[in-house]
Amino acid sequence: MGRRSRAAVGERDPLRRASRSVALRVGATTALVVLLAIIGTAVLFDRQQLAEIRGRTETTARTADDVVDAPPGTWLVKLTDSGHEATRSMPPELAAAASAVGPDVSGATSLTADGRSWPAWVDRREGVRYVAVYDIRLHTGEEQRLLVSTAAAGLVGVLLAALTGLLAGRRAVRPLGEAMELQRQFVADASHELRTPLAVISTRAQMLRRHVAADAAVAGGGDSAAARRLAEVDQLVHDTQAMADVVSDLLLSAQLEHVDEVAERVDLGALASEVVTSLMPYAADHGVTLVDEVAGAGGVAVLGVRPSLRRSVLALVDNAIAHSEKGTQVEVRSGVEDGQVRVDVVDHGHGVDAADVEHLSRRFSRGDGGSGGRRVGLGLALVTQIVRSHGGRLDVTETPGGGATFSLLIPAAAPD
Repeated sequence: MGRRSRAAVGERDPLRRASRSVALRVGATTALVVLLAIIGTAVLFDRQQLAEIRGRTETTARTADDVVDAPPGTWLVKLTDSGHEATRSMPPELAAAASAVGPDVSGATSLTADGRSWPAWVDRREGVRYVAVYDIRLHTGEEQRLLVSTAAAGLVGVLLAALTGLLAGRRAVRPLGEAMELQRQFVADASHELRTPLAVISTRAQMLRRHVAADAAVAGGGDSAAARRLAEVDQLVHDTQAMADVVSDLLLSAQLEHVDEVAERVDLGALASEVVTSLMPYAADHGVTLVDEVAGAGGVAVLGVRPSLRRSVLALVDNAIAHSEKGTQVEVRSGVEDGQVRVDVVDHGHGVDAADVEHLSRRFSRGDGGSGGRRVGLGLALVTQIVRSHGGRLDVTETPGGGATFSLLIPAAAPD
C-alpha cells in the first residue's frame, strides 16, 4: 500500500513518449549517417593509400639499386643468380618470402608473412630483379587512428543530434499537449456539470415510472394506453441510466489521462468474482447464465488501482452479456501466464471479426456487421486505456463455436 506503481502512472503521458520517439528517430538516423560516413571514409582512405603505396613501391623497385638506400616505409630486396640482399630492418620471414618470388612475377603483387599481406612491386633491370615491399603496418596504424577519431566525432554528433531531437520534439508537441490538456479539462468539467442534472432526471424518471406503474395496476391489464405509457417510461429510465454511464466513463477517461493514483496490490481473481456476483441478476434478466470460473484461483495479484481495474472487468462482462443470445452463458476465468495475470471473459454471441478488433477499441465504435455488430461506446476504449495504464494489454479472440473472448493481461505483482 502507498507505493506508486510504475506500470500505473509511468506511461500515461503520450506526449512525453512522442518526444522521446522523435529523439530516438533523430539519433538513429544520425547514427546511420555516421556509420555510412565511417565506412565511406575507410573505403576512400584505403583506395587512396593503396594507390600511393603502389606508386611508392613501383618507384622504389624501378629506381633504387642499393638495398641500404630504400626510402622510409619500404624495404628493398635485390635478387641475383648468386643469392639475394635485403634491407636490414626487413623482417626475416618477409625477406624470405620476397626472395622466393618466382622469375615470372612482375609488377604489382603481394607477399604473405607474419600473418599479413604486404604490398610489393617486382621489377627487372639489367638481369637483376628488385622487389620493393611496403611496410603495411604504417597504413594500418594511420587507418585505425582515422577510424577512431571519426567514430569519436560521430558519437558526439549522435548524442548532440539526439539531444536536439529531444528538445525539438518537446517543443513540437507542446502546443498539442496544451490542446489535449484543454480538451481533458473540458471533458472533466462537462462531465461534472452533467452528473448532477442527470442524477435529478434519473430520479424523476424513476419516480414517474412508479406513478405510471401504479396507475397501470389500477387500470388493469386491459388498458393498452397505460401499458404503452409504462413501456415508454421504462425506456426513459433505461436511456437516462445509459447517458449517466457514458458521462461517468467520460469523467473516468479524463481522470485516467492526467491524475496519478496510488497503486495497491489487487487480487484480480477475487475482483472478477465480485463483478460476476454483482452482475448475476442483470445477466438473469437478459436470459444469460453468468458462470464464475475464477473462484479458488490464487496468486493472481497485480499492482494497480482497484476502482479502475474493477471498472474494466465490469465493462467486459457487461459487454459480453449484452451481446449474448438468450439461453447462452458467459464464462469468466482467471490465471497467471508468463508472468502476467489473465482474466478471460468468454461469450457465445455474434463474435467479432479480426479486422474489427483494433477499430472496436476506439470510442463509440461499431463493428462492420451492420446493426447486429458490436457497439461498445466508451466501454472497450476505456478498458484499453485502463489496461495500458497498468502496463498490460487487451486481447480479443474468437471463441470456438462462435462468440468472442476478451482477455485482460496485466503484469503480476512481485511476491510479498
